[in-house]
Amino acid sequence: MTSESTPTATADATWTVGEKYGFGTVCDHDDADPSRVWYTLTEGAVTEIRFPRIDLMNVRELDFLVTDGEGYAARTFRERRDLPTAVERETTAASEDALLFRQTARPTDDRDWELTVEHAAHPDEDALLLDVDFAGEGYDLHVVVDPALSCHADHDVAHADADALRVAHEQPEDADPVFLTEDGDPIDVGLGVASADGFEWTTADVREGDVETALLESGSTDERYDEARGNVVLAGTLASHETTLSLGFAEDSDDEAALAVAETALDDTFEDVRAAYVDSWDAYLDEIPVPDSVKGDDDLLAQYKTAVMVMKAADSKAFPGAGIASPSVPWGDAVDANDPVDYGYNYVWPRDLYQAYTAFDAIGDTQSAIDATEYVYEYQQREDGFLPQNTFLDGRTRWGGEQMDEIAFPQVMAQQLKERHGYDFEEAAYGYENVRRSSDYVAATGPHTQQERWEEEPGYSPSTTAAEIAGLVCAADLAIDADEPADAIAYLGVADHWVANLEDWHATETGTAKHTNTPYYVRITGRGNPDDGELRTHNNGGGMLDERNIMDGGFLELVRLGVCSADDPTIRNSVAEYDDDIMVETPHGPGWYRYTGDGYGEKRVQPGAPWQPDMTGKGRIWPFFTGERGEYELLLDDPDFAPEALLETLGDFANDGRMLPEQVWDESGENDFDWTFGEGTSSATPLSWTNGQFVRLAWSIDAGEPVETPAVVRERYGGSAPADGPELDVKIERDGDDARVTGHTDGEDLVVKTRSETVHIDGGDVDVAVAADEGARVTVVAASGDLPDIATTVVDDTV
Repeated sequence: MTSESTPTATADATWTVGEKYGFGTVCDHDDADPSRVWYTLTEGAVTEIRFPRIDLMNVRELDFLVTDGEGYAARTFRERRDLPTAVERETTAASEDALLFRQTARPTDDRDWELTVEHAAHPDEDALLLDVDFAGEGYDLHVVVDPALSCHADHDVAHADADALRVAHEQPEDADPVFLTEDGDPIDVGLGVASADGFEWTTADVREGDVETALLESGSTDERYDEARGNVVLAGTLASHETTLSLGFAEDSDDEAALAVAETALDDTFEDVRAAYVDSWDAYLDEIPVPDSVKGDDDLLAQYKTAVMVMKAADSKAFPGAGIASPSVPWGDAVDANDPVDYGYNYVWPRDLYQAYTAFDAIGDTQSAIDATEYVYEYQQREDGFLPQNTFLDGRTRWGGEQMDEIAFPQVMAQQLKERHGYDFEEAAYGYENVRRSSDYVAATGPHTQQERWEEEPGYSPSTTAAEIAGLVCAADLAIDADEPADAIAYLGVADHWVANLEDWHATETGTAKHTNTPYYVRITGRGNPDDGELRTHNNGGGMLDERNIMDGGFLELVRLGVCSADDPTIRNSVAEYDDDIMVETPHGPGWYRYTGDGYGEKRVQPGAPWQPDMTGKGRIWPFFTGERGEYELLLDDPDFAPEALLETLGDFANDGRMLPEQVWDESGENDFDWTFGEGTSSATPLSWTNGQFVRLAWSIDAGEPVETPAVVRERYGGSAPADGPELDVKIERDGDDARVTGHTDGEDLVVKTRSETVHIDGGDVDVAVAADEGARVTVVAASGDLPDIATTVVDDTV
C-alpha cells in the first residue's frame, strides 16, 4: 500500500568505515571527456560513490537485503564492526590487471543462499554498473540505496517510481557548501537507479523511517512511500536474481536526467562494459614496466600492479595531477554526514602528492609526475611561495597550516624532472619564479615549522629539515640553469648552514634513562635545543613527554634525501633507539608506530572503537614505515632487515582487495571490533602514500639504493659535513625601510637575501642596503669557488 504522506523526519547519518576493500574508476585520465564516476567498496556494500569529481561523495552506501517473506531479513552491510551479524562477507580482487573486485555474501547459519556482485564504471556514461548474481530458492533480493548527494546526507528529495528510483539534492537557500565549481557555484547532483529486469516493489523513505525499518528488520513490503525528503533512503525488490543494476548521475540536481543516464548505460551488457573497463586499465599497465623484485612472485606482482593503479585512480582527472590522499573518511562510521562540510582525506596534500610523484617517476609515468608538479605550482602555491597544508581540487585552501616540508618538496620534484627527464622551464607550465617563491619562503622561515609531517607539532623536525635542505639544494641547481647565481649561492649557503647545525637542533647528547645511545635524533624540539628536557603535550591525546623520549622515523629522511649517510653514527644510534621504542613484530614482519605516544588511532579506552577527537585514541602501526625502512636497509653493508623481506611484509599488510592501508592493528588477542593483528583498521584505506611507498621500494630494490634520492643533494654532502667556508664578519641592522649589512668577508662572492630583495656583490668590504619588512630575516652568505662547488658561510638575523 502506498502512503499518501511524505516522510520528512530526518535521523542523523554518518559516513561509512574507512576500511575499503576496493576502489575503482575508468582509466581514461587523458581522454577529453573522461568518466566522472569513482567508487569504493567495503565488505558487503558499495560506498561513497563520487561524481562529478573524485572529492564529491554522493552515495553513502549501497547494499542488499535477503528476505524470505516470513520475517527473515539479512543485510549484506554491517554498519559497525561491533554489531552482531548473520552474514559472512568478502571482497576480493577479481583481476590483477584492473581495479576489478568481486563481493560475496552468504549466511553464517544453515540457510542456503549466496550473493555475488561485481562492479564496473561505464566508460561512456556517468554510471556505475553492478552485475548481480543471487542463488537461493524461496528468497527475495532487495537493493538498498542510502544517498548523500553533494557530500552530505540531508536535503535530498527521493522518488520511488514503479520501475526506478530517483533522488535529487535540494540545496537550502542558506546553505554554505564547500564543494564548488571553478566559477564558485555549488555542485548539486541527481541520482537515478535502474535495473535491467526492473523492480517488483520500490519505496522511498527517510533514514530509520517506518517503511525502511520494517523492511530491514522483517523484510516487510506491505507499505511504501513514493516520495521522501531529508536524509532519505531508497529500496527496491529486484524482479530477477540475475540482473544488472545501474546508477546514473547528473548535475543540476536533475534526477530525471540521471535516470536517463542509468537506463542508457543498460543498453550495453555488463560483460561489454566490464571488458571496456578492464581494457582501460590493461592499456595503462602495458606502458608500466615491472621491477625484477616482484617478477618472480605472483602475489607481489599483483600487489605492485594494484598499487600503481590505485595511485593513478586517485588522480582527479578534472585537475590533472591533483591526486587525493585517500578515497575514504577515516573512521567514517563515527563521522557526522549531515552538514555540507569537508570530510575525510578527499583532498590534496602536497606531501602525499610528492610521495605519489616519486612512485610515478620510478615507474616511468613521467606525464603523471609532470602533472603533479605543475598542479602544485599552478593551483596550490600562493604568491608568497607558501603552500597550504591541503587544498580542495581547485586549489582553495582547506586547512592552512604551515608545513615546511610541503613547501620544499615541489623544488625537488621540479629539479628531478629536469635532471632525469630533461623537462625544463621552456616546456613546463611553471617557471623559475615559482621555484624562487617557495625557496625564498623556506630560506626566510625555516628550518622551524608550524607543523611537521604529522601535522600536529611546531618546532625543529629532522624530517622537515631534511626536506628543506633537499629543496634548497635542488632550487640552487635550477637557479644555476636559470642564470640566477645570487639565488643559487643563497640557497646553497642556507642549506649548508642547516646541515652543519643538524645535530645541534635535532639530536640529544644527554639522552634519558630510557634512551642511552647518544647522540640520537628526536621527533621534534620546540626551540632547537634537544637537550633542554622540554616537556611536550601531544596534540592528539598522547600525553606529556620529555622531547628526548619521543622517537619517530623522520630522521631516515636525512638519509633518503641524500643529506646524511646510512652509517652515520648518529643515524645508527637513532635507529637503535627507534626500533627499541616503537617497532612491533607483527605476524607479517616488522612495523612501526608514527612516534612515541601517538594518539591518532582507534580508542584505547574501548579498544578498537573508532577514533574521535576526544583525546582517547591510540595510534596504530603505519605500514609505509616498513617501506621507508627497506629503502634505508639497502644502503647498509650489513642490513638489519632484508629489503626484499620488508617488501613482502608491506604487501602482506594489504587486505583481500589488495588495498594498502594507512594503519594496521597492533595487538594480538580479542577485541569488540574483530580487528586482527597486522591487518588494516578503519583509518584510511587505500592510502596513496602507502601505495607509492610499495612501488618505490620495489624499484629501489632493483636499483640497490633509494630511487627517491636527489643526486644533486647526495653529491653535495656525500654523507659528510659541508666544507669550511670563507671568513665572514658582518653586522646586520635596521636602517629605515631597509636592512643594512656592514663588515668584511674574504669570500669571492657575497649575497644578501630577504623575501623582498636579493643583492649580490663581490667579496671584501661590505656595506649593503637591502629591502626588508619589519621583523624579516636577513640572510648573508659568503662564498668561495665556482657554482655549484662553492664553500659557504652564513650569518643571519631578524631586523
